[in-house]
Amino acid sequence: MSTSPQAAKKPGRRRGRVLVILMLIAMALITVLVLGGSYAWKAYDRAHVISVTCTVTAAEGAIGSSTSGKGIGSSFDQVAIMTKECGPLILRRGVTADNKDAIAARLKAGGRTDFEIGAASFRFREFLALVRERVIVFGFGERR
Repeated sequence: MSTSPQAAKKPGRRRGRVLVILMLIAMALITVLVLGGSYAWKAYDRAHVISVTCTVTAAEGAIGSSTSGKGIGSSFDQVAIMTKECGPLILRRGVTADNKDAIAARLKAGGRTDFEIGAASFRFREFLALVRERVIVFGFGERR
């Protein structure tokens, strides 16, 4: 059995290499989960739309924006909605610069409103609020 310094270093090098490989695999998995998870979440919401009744406390026409990691983005018209039971919501579908204020006024006057929302986003709305994301509304109808 050899007791040279080189023989003693080899097991440590092997552990170090294994650790580096495990860290790279973990980073790759996290990247896939973050990117793929966002896509999967949105796809699930589109496939599992639920109707929820909420009391609108405020609504206003706004301009939203998105940016990518490269700094490229776009802006879009939306209606920001505050509700008593459901928290903050965003309506983008069918909203234009010409009608966003009229939609907001209609929502404010409506009081109790039925919203079409993705099931996952509605279920985890408190978490989304913590990370400053709003729940996207697919549609709405006033209750009378």
